[in-house]
Amino acid sequence: MAGPLKSVQSEALPALPALDWRDGGGAAGQAWVPEQLYREILETMPVVCVDTLVVRAGEALLTRRRQEPQAGSLWLQGGRMRKGEQLAEAALRTAEQESGLSLTLRSVLGTFSTVFEASAHGDSSTHTVNVTFLASTEHDARPQVDSTHDEFVWWPLTEPTGNAYLDQLFVLATQQLSGVCQTNDSGS
Repeated sequence: MAGPLKSVQSEALPALPALDWRDGGGAAGQAWVPEQLYREILETMPVVCVDTLVVRAGEALLTRRRQEPQAGSLWLQGGRMRKGEQLAEAALRTAEQESGLSLTLRSVLGTFSTVFEASAHGDSSTHTVNVTFLASTEHDARPQVDSTHDEFVWWPLTEPTGNAYLDQLFVLATQQLSGVCQTNDSGS
């Protein structure tokens, strides 16, 4: 169930080294699943991921993906959760690495199941269970996307994207942000 979170400033979390599944390596003490085993996992079960809808001044940050799933599409920041990692930590780690922004988590928008026909790991489809967060950044923030994205756009939350998942998140975010504004305007 979606609900408010205690705001977490990114500086409050320990810095985690960037890991890249393509090089097969990981930070000290953290190893990736071998590629062939990961392909077998993708063929038989969903993967737990976090997505983060980053907003500022009524707009959402969308980035164009270079790799599957969703190569060429505008998408959220996010990725796989690491073993032992907390959901909020994973959301901040993936979103900040992909966007180059300092973020504040605001709430959980919901938990969703997505199935993509393509995968970055071979011919199988990709099924993910996504815990999706709402985060904010400074009104003048300018993303510096990572190597897995081509570009970014600040998309108005009130304009449909044509993607059912993103459009559903925009509605949920708008509802939550309106509720926050109403609470703040009532004298708090």
